Amino acid sequence: MSQEENYWKSSHLSRRRLLTLAGATGAGAALLACGGQRPKQGGSAPSGGQTASGPPQPGGTFVWFRNKNDILDPQRVSSSDQQSVAGVYSRIFAFKTGLNPEAAADHDIEPDLGLSAESPDAVTWTIKLRPDAKFHNVAPVNGHPLEAEDVKATFVRAIDSANPNRGSLDFIDPAQIQAPDKSTVVFKLKYPYAPFRRTLASPTYSWIFPREALAGSYDPRKVAIGSGPFTFESYTPDVAGSYKKNPEYYVKGRPYVDGMKLAIIPDPSQQLAQFTGGNVDEIGATQSQSYSAFDVDPIQRANPKAQVVKSRYSIPNHIMFQLGDPKSPFLDIRVRQAFSMAIDRDVIGKSVWGGQYETIVHVPGYMGKWSMRIQDLDPKLQQQYKYNPAEAKKLLEAAGATNLQLKLTWANNFGTPQFTKAAETIGNFLSAVGVKNTLDVVDFNTVYIAGGKGLKNGFYPPETVLLIAQAPYNDADEFIYNFFDSKSTNGNEKLNDPALDSMIDKQRTIVNEDDRLKACLDIQRYLAEKMYGVSTVGTYNWAFVSPRVQNYQWTSGTGRPMETYSKLWLKG
Repeated sequence: MSQEENYWKSSHLSRRRLLTLAGATGAGAALLACGGQRPKQGGSAPSGGQTASGPPQPGGTFVWFRNKNDILDPQRVSSSDQQSVAGVYSRIFAFKTGLNPEAAADHDIEPDLGLSAESPDAVTWTIKLRPDAKFHNVAPVNGHPLEAEDVKATFVRAIDSANPNRGSLDFIDPAQIQAPDKSTVVFKLKYPYAPFRRTLASPTYSWIFPREALAGSYDPRKVAIGSGPFTFESYTPDVAGSYKKNPEYYVKGRPYVDGMKLAIIPDPSQQLAQFTGGNVDEIGATQSQSYSAFDVDPIQRANPKAQVVKSRYSIPNHIMFQLGDPKSPFLDIRVRQAFSMAIDRDVIGKSVWGGQYETIVHVPGYMGKWSMRIQDLDPKLQQQYKYNPAEAKKLLEAAGATNLQLKLTWANNFGTPQFTKAAETIGNFLSAVGVKNTLDVVDFNTVYIAGGKGLKNGFYPPETVLLIAQAPYNDADEFIYNFFDSKSTNGNEKLNDPALDSMIDKQRTIVNEDDRLKACLDIQRYLAEKMYGVSTVGTYNWAFVSPRVQNYQWTSGTGRPMETYSKLWLKG
């Protein structure tokens, strides 16, 4: 029996049940500490912030969990899988965090491997790298310095056909990436892209690999070699992963812990049991994980000394339509409007999310100022989001769509009990206005992703509609472009709206942040007007953290092991 298996056997769990510990820190689990106060109910605003008690105390092992096995290569997976190796790699920039969870909301950046990224026109970007970073001392890389050629190789590999996230990097021309010296990388983009610095900070796209990965000298699916705060030691599927402190990490003094354990625990009851028993250091309550707002009270009752925080998450959980097929009934805006008016969002918010919910147009609430709530729309436009089944029936009749029969489809990795309940409730609302529907759960990797040819990329018939949970992107443009621009390879809807494309293209050229913010909000108003995707209801995040954890700085993205775990220390 291996050392990993012995470790988890000591927790009196079977190998399969133990896997659960690895999931609640998924893409958006807001796991932060704020002094143990009880979360308020009733949809109150995010609150809470942790204090760091005294100077950092080095040592100890931080334990977290995922609810499934992950693919270790972050350029070969979509969504939250990147978390398993997020502490191993580094990026050009990172997102700022703080003891208050709101510090991460607006996704402001700070240096990581990069000292600066400058551009005169949003097309040509010159990145200066720090001189003291090097990769882990693992063959065949053997601890060589991280240089411009490694950054170039990373992004050449990132846009190959095997990367499901490549559609968000279509502005990069691999032939126009230059490394004039060891500390300088120059990107000449295909077109202006003002948010490029945030792309370089994105844990979805921009973990920096050694050049040996592009050369095929080793398999990143089996071993992770980066320059981050933790070295990758082992990963045993269905059991756990192990990581040690990188003694040569370029941020001196960090990480404070000696290492991390990542447990794989699918069963929610065992997740809670292991947190309550002190075997893991955090557990999350959010719509994308095993617990929802509805389960906050039981977690708190079982762990009265746990540090807890509530923060905005609020993914809108869209219904998306096939808009690229001339036979699709959803090309008629009246049908899309009818779907929106058929849904009682307040009922979903109360019955599924325990009254803890927000209604968002498109960009999720965890994007802070870049996110638009439905109540921020013009009052007339808000009417399209109000429950009005009588008007929905009239719209369907006027559009000649009174006999619709469809599949309401979602991927199984969205399939938490709350997500499933939300889908069932939506299906009932559609049935009530005459839309016959069946619920259809498909496999995330083989059907939803399918190597870029799945439902995620718009390959489905008109009689299928998707209920989606958005990926953890880091800039408003990523949400807007990926889902709705005709040039995107990730578009769920195969939409082709030249006016919208023009608006998206223009905001990508705006270097001034305030002006680009206004442009992104205007695009969301346009999306609401056209009802390109019917947003439903999203909830908040709660996090519960062991009292021994100090300086826990929450972040909403998949970069948590680097941005959060490398900064915390353990008390006692």
